[in-house]
Amino acid sequence: MKTPTSSTETQLEIQAIMVELPPEVIISILSRLQVGRLLCFRSIAKPWRSLIDSPYFIDLHLEKSAEAKSHLSLILRKDSDLYYINFDSLDDAVELNHPLMCYSNRIRVLGSCNGLLCICNVAEDIALWNPSTKKYRVLPSLPSDRKRDSGMCLCGARVYGLGYDAGHDDYKLVRISQFIGLDYLSFESEVKVYSLRNNAWKKVEDMPYVLCYTRKMGILVSGCVHWVVTRQLELDQLATELVIAFDIVKETFREVPMPESMNRICQIDVGYLGGCLCIVAKYEDAGVDVWTLKEYGVKESWSKLLTLTQAQRIKSVRPLVYSKNGREVLLEQDHENLVWFDLKSQRVKSVKVRGLPDLFEAVVCMESLVSVYPSRRDDRKKQESVGGKKNKKRDDFLAEGFKLVL
Repeated sequence: MKTPTSSTETQLEIQAIMVELPPEVIISILSRLQVGRLLCFRSIAKPWRSLIDSPYFIDLHLEKSAEAKSHLSLILRKDSDLYYINFDSLDDAVELNHPLMCYSNRIRVLGSCNGLLCICNVAEDIALWNPSTKKYRVLPSLPSDRKRDSGMCLCGARVYGLGYDAGHDDYKLVRISQFIGLDYLSFESEVKVYSLRNNAWKKVEDMPYVLCYTRKMGILVSGCVHWVVTRQLELDQLATELVIAFDIVKETFREVPMPESMNRICQIDVGYLGGCLCIVAKYEDAGVDVWTLKEYGVKESWSKLLTLTQAQRIKSVRPLVYSKNGREVLLEQDHENLVWFDLKSQRVKSVKVRGLPDLFEAVVCMESLVSVYPSRRDDRKKQESVGGKKNKKRDDFLAEGFKLVL
């Protein structure tokens, strides 16, 4: 009978194997592992902890996950609860312990980017949270909204969007607060941006559009956060909806060209699918179309991906992610079900998930080691500037560290 192996013996076995491998092979292997395993490996030796915690490795792990489209999960929100579903298995919905008090009220997911979730409670407490590492950071609060002037009523709508500014290695949260005039004809849309690196909010130029949906988070694609808006307040008639983008680096707005062949007499929503911006067009008594922008910024690259007919009895959909083989799309259906849509047969197949809430909103999240406390930019610049010397020192450091452990 084989005796159980202790955790210490297992660690020694791993170290014995790893010490024989070149450091670059070790790093390559580690960069492809799930975050949970990496957090366990941090306790094996100080060199491992130093490597896994380094900005270099955090970026490498994120890059490998994005390239392989691996380590994906679904985060579901229902009332004050959040649930986790592993994308590879899609078997169980596991409740998460998030860091905010909800006071028996709803929690909102304001955005998702590189493994970070931005969440908010009814008291307007906002936290950036990495559900994989369990680390979080509560953002500084903003003062309560006041009337912009005597002709404006209090804030009528507010939306958020989370993005990453690669040029400054900074995560930013955008907040748009919309004020409606007492005449219900005029409006102002105030924009504030939070910088994780500076841990502070700042006001930027107002947005000259009217929000169509008051509670939907912005969709991040190609360094821009997107919302559905109109150009004017048109309460008594059907307004023409369009998509606007907020550039995270430039902190400016611009309109996104719409598909030329799309019937504009519809209700639209925006989404993210396979790295592309997508539009969900819902037609009165005529079903739903999903369009994808294959090349961001190129109007001619819009392509209709799928159509859901009225006979399929689907009221609303949110595209979430492609299957591993790319032949199916996972959809959130009517906030009640997860379904696979076969792009060839055009058929819908229900996904059975244990513990799935009866009503929910889903967002795709990629596991990562990204910290809510960013490293100093000087450290990153120094790390990037030394080039080959950095790699040699890193390899010598790892090799010597493994020998010391043994």
